[in-house]
Amino acid sequence: MASIRFGLLGTLRLSCEDREIRLGGARQRAVLALLLLRHGRTVSVDELAETVWDGSPPPTARTQISICVAQLRKLFREAGVDGEAIVTSHPGYRLDIEGHGLDLVDFLSLTGHASALAGSGRSAEAADAYRRALALWRGPALDGLTGYALEQEACWLEEQRLTALDGHAELRLALGRHQELTAELAALVREHPLRERTRHSLMLAQYRSGRRADALETFRVGHQLSIDELGLEPGTALRELHNAVLREDPAIAAPPTVHEPVASVAPAVPVTPAAPVASVAHAVPLAPAVPLVPDAPAVPVAAEEEDQPGASPADAPGEAPAPAPAGRRPAPTVAPPLAPSDLPPNIPSFTGRTAEIEVLDALLDGRPDGEPPRVALVTGVAGIGKTALAVHWSHRAAASFPDGCLHVDLGSAPAAPGEVLGRLLRSLGAPGDRLPDDEASRISLYRRLLRGRRVLVVLDDASSFAQVAPLLPANGGCCVVVTSRESMEELVLRHGAVRVPLGVLDRADSTALLDRIVTGGRTAASRAQTARLAELCDGLPLALCIAAARLATRPHWTVRRLADRLADEHRRLDELSLGGSRVRASFELSHGCLSPRLASVYRRLSLLDVPDVPAWAVAALLDCPVETAEQYLDELTDAHLLEVSGPDATGQYRYRFQSLLRLYARERAQEDPDRPAAEAARDRALHSWLTVAEAAHRREYGGDHSVVHGPAPRPHVDRDLLDDLLARPLDWFDSERHCLVAAVTQAARLGLAALAWDLAASTVGFCEIRSNTDDWRRLCEEGLAASRAAGDRQGEGVMLGELGAALLYRGESEASARLLEEADGVLRVGGEVYGAALNACKLAVVVRQRGDAGAARALLDGALPALRAAGDLSAQAHALNNLAQIALDAGDPEEAVRLGREAVALARGLGATRGAAQAFHRLGRALLAAGRLPEAEEALTEAAGIVSAKRDRLGMAYVLLGLAEARLRAGRADRADEDLTAALALAEETGSTVLMGRLHLLRVELEETRVPGGALPQEA
Repeated sequence: MASIRFGLLGTLRLSCEDREIRLGGARQRAVLALLLLRHGRTVSVDELAETVWDGSPPPTARTQISICVAQLRKLFREAGVDGEAIVTSHPGYRLDIEGHGLDLVDFLSLTGHASALAGSGRSAEAADAYRRALALWRGPALDGLTGYALEQEACWLEEQRLTALDGHAELRLALGRHQELTAELAALVREHPLRERTRHSLMLAQYRSGRRADALETFRVGHQLSIDELGLEPGTALRELHNAVLREDPAIAAPPTVHEPVASVAPAVPVTPAAPVASVAHAVPLAPAVPLVPDAPAVPVAAEEEDQPGASPADAPGEAPAPAPAGRRPAPTVAPPLAPSDLPPNIPSFTGRTAEIEVLDALLDGRPDGEPPRVALVTGVAGIGKTALAVHWSHRAAASFPDGCLHVDLGSAPAAPGEVLGRLLRSLGAPGDRLPDDEASRISLYRRLLRGRRVLVVLDDASSFAQVAPLLPANGGCCVVVTSRESMEELVLRHGAVRVPLGVLDRADSTALLDRIVTGGRTAASRAQTARLAELCDGLPLALCIAAARLATRPHWTVRRLADRLADEHRRLDELSLGGSRVRASFELSHGCLSPRLASVYRRLSLLDVPDVPAWAVAALLDCPVETAEQYLDELTDAHLLEVSGPDATGQYRYRFQSLLRLYARERAQEDPDRPAAEAARDRALHSWLTVAEAAHRREYGGDHSVVHGPAPRPHVDRDLLDDLLARPLDWFDSERHCLVAAVTQAARLGLAALAWDLAASTVGFCEIRSNTDDWRRLCEEGLAASRAAGDRQGEGVMLGELGAALLYRGESEASARLLEEADGVLRVGGEVYGAALNACKLAVVVRQRGDAGAARALLDGALPALRAAGDLSAQAHALNNLAQIALDAGDPEEAVRLGREAVALARGLGATRGAAQAFHRLGRALLAAGRLPEAEEALTEAAGIVSAKRDRLGMAYVLLGLAEARLRAGRADRADEDLTAALALAEETGSTVLMGRLHLLRVELEETRVPGGALPQEA
C-alpha cells in the first residue's frame, strides 16, 4: 500500500514515494488542511464550510464541501492509497493518517522527546532532537492558506516553533555553544523583539562570547520596547540576568563546550499518530525546555504522608528502602523534581485589567510553609478574558515561583480528579507507571511533592469547588489561581480565596485591544468608528478579538464596514460567531449550566426592552414574591449572566444584561416552548410599571388629579412594597425614568396602546417637575403614535394635550397651540369632558401668552365646573393660580390675592404636594405685587418647605427668586443676595433659560441698591 507524506509546516504539501502530488484549488487545500489539523477527529461540514468561506458560506456550501472531499479521495486513490483515508463520520468527515506521515506529528513527537531528554539531564541528545524537529519546517506554517480559522491555527503552530527554538538555544548555551548562537539569536530577536525568553538567551550568548557591552545594549533596547509597547517592566528573569551581567556574576560564566553528537544517540522517534491537534482555543502548547540540573541519586517518594503509622525511614543513611507490604504497589521513586513549566503561551494582545493585576500581585507576598496557600478566584461570563488574565499574570509572576508553574485546563480535562492529579504528578517528576491507583493517595503524594516548594498552580475553567478542592496544595509557599464562571463560595469561605471578578473592558481598553491586533494604523485613522466598534462588541474581550481578527484578515475592509455589519442586532451574534472562536458558543457554556427554571427566567427577562430592571418588576414578570425574584436574579448574577448595580435612590438593586448577552437570551427566548405564556409574562411586567407609576402620581399630586386614565389593567403590587418604593415619589421617578420611557416605547411597539398612553400620562408630571422635556416629548409621541395606530381616540386626545404642554414648556408656543387645539376637538367629540377641561387649562396659558387675557379667563372659567365635578382639587387650584396671574397682568393684585387664597385653601386638602407648593408660590407673588411683604415672605417660605422636602430644584429656584424680591423690597439686601446666589446655582443645574433671565435682571436691580464702596444698605 502506498504511503502519503503530508506537510503542514510550510506550504501544504503531499508526496508519495518522493513524488509530489499536485493539489487542486484553494477550497480543496483548505478542506485538507483542516482535516489534517484535526486528524483522527470528526470535523463537521459546517466547520469546514465556515473555514473555507471564512465565515460566510454560500447556500451551496455543503454540496461544494462534498465535491472537495470526493476530489481528495480520488487524488489519494490515484496515488495508490488503499481504502479511504477520509472517512464519512457524522456530522462530517475524519482523516486517518495511520500508515501515512505528517510533519506536524513528527515535530510534536520530537519536541516532546527533546523535553523529556532535557529533563533527565541528557542535554546533547535533547539539543539534537530539537534540531531534527526544527529541520522539518519549510517556511511559515500553512503558508498560502487564508481565512481566520486557518490563520489562527498557523499562529499557534508558529508559537510552537518559537518555543522549540528557545528550548534548542537554551540547551546549546548549556553545552557551551554560545559563539555560534549569537548571530542566529540576534536575527530571531529582531523578528520577535518582545519575546523575552529569546532576548534572555541572546544576552547570555553575547556575554559568554565576551561581548558584555552588547549584552547590556540588548537589555536596554528590550527594556525600552517593553515600556513603549506594553507599558511594563521586563520580566524578572531578564532583569536578574541584566544585574548579573553588570556585576559579572560567575554563575553566568560559559560552561565547557560539549559538541552535539554527529549521529543521534537516541533512537529515531517513530512517526506514530499522536493526539489530534486541537483548535487554538483548546490547544495544549508545548512546555518550554526544563531548566537543567545536575544528575542526583534517586530518592523515594511515598504514596502516603511521612508520618503515616508504620512507615519505614526510607531516607535513613545507608539503608535501602523497606520492601512494600504484600499486595501494595511499591512507592515510586523520582529524581529531585525539576521546575515544570506547563503554562500556555502568553497573550500578545493582552490589554488592560490593571486593577485586577494589582489584586493578583498581592498574592506574591510569601507565607510560611505551614500556612495555607494563597488562592485567587477569577470569575466572569464566558468570553470575558478569565483565562487570558490568568495566563498573562502567570507569565508575569513566574519568576516568583522558582519551583515551577503548573496549568490544567479543567474545562477539557477528565472529570475524575484522580486523572488530573496524575497529570500534575507527572509534571512534578513522578514516573507515570508508578503512581498510586487511588485518589486519596495521589492527593497525598501531590501535596508532599509540593511541600517546601514555591509553585504556581493555575486551575483554568473550573466548574465546581469539588473539582478544585483535591488540586489545592497544602503549603503557604504555593499560590493557586482558579478561573471559573461559578461563584464558588466554598473556595472563598474555606480557603480564603480572593475574588477577582471581571467585567467588560472600558472604552479606552477596548479600543487599545483593537489597536494591538489590527495593524497598519487602520483603527487609529478612524477613532470614532473604532470607538463605535468597541461599543458594539460590548467591551467583551472575546468579541473584540474576533472583530479585530476579521479586520486583520481583511485589509480591504474599513473599520466602519465591520461596525455597520455589527450594528444590525439581528446579525450581530452571527458576525461574532464565525471561525474557531464564537461568541454564541461561549455564551452557550454559561446558559447550559442553568437549571431549567432559571434558564426560563433568563429567557423571559430578556423580553423586556428596558436598560435595567428592579426585583419588583421581575416579580411581576414571573408572578412570584419579590423575595423569590431576588433569589433568581442573584443566581443569574452569580452565573455572570446579569450585572447588578445599586442600590438606587429607593434602596432597590437593579439588574441589567450586557448587550450581547441580551441578544443571546432573546435568541433562546424564541425557542421557548410556551411562547404565549412568556409573552403574557412580559405584558404583565410592563403593566406593573403602570401600577406603580399611577400610585407615584397619586402620592405626588394628592390623588388621581390632573391626569386621565384609560382601561389598561393594573397588576397588583403589594402595599408595603409601594410604601417602600414611593416614600419619595420623585426619587422613584429618578431611579425608574429610563425604564418608564423604555416601557412606553415597547408597549407602543407591541400594540398595547392603552398601556402606552396611560403610562405616559402618569409619568409626564414628573418630567415637568424635573424639567426633563426630552423624555416628556418622547413619552407623548410614543403614546400618540400607539393611540392613532389602534384608533384609540381617548388616548389620542390625551397625548395631543400632553405633547402640547411639553412644547409649551420648551417655548414652542405656536406648535403647542396647534396641538392643544387639536386635542380639544378630539376630546370634545369623544365626550371626554374631564380631559377637555384639563386641556383647556393648558390652552389658557398659551392664549394668555398671546395677550388675549379675556379668552384665557373664559377657558379657565369654563373648565372649573368640570374639574369640581371630578373632585380634582389639584387642577382646580392650578386653574385659580392661572386666573390669579391674569389678574396680576391686569394690574389687580388684590383680586390676585383673593384667587390665590382660594387656591391655597383647596391645595391644603392635598397635603404637602407640588400643587400646594404652586398655590403658595402664586399667592406669595400676588402678595408681593400688593406690597404686603411680610405675608408674601410667609407664603413663599411655606412653598420653600414643600419643594425642599421634595428636592425639586426648579421649584426651589422659583421660590428663592420670589423670596429674594420680597427681601430686597423690604430693605434686606444681604438676605436677598444669598437667596439670589442660591437660585442662580439651581437654575444653572436645571438649564431653565427663562428663569436665568429673570434672576439676572434681579441681580442688576440688587447691584443698583449697593451704596458707594460696595456696602449693602442696612436692614429696615
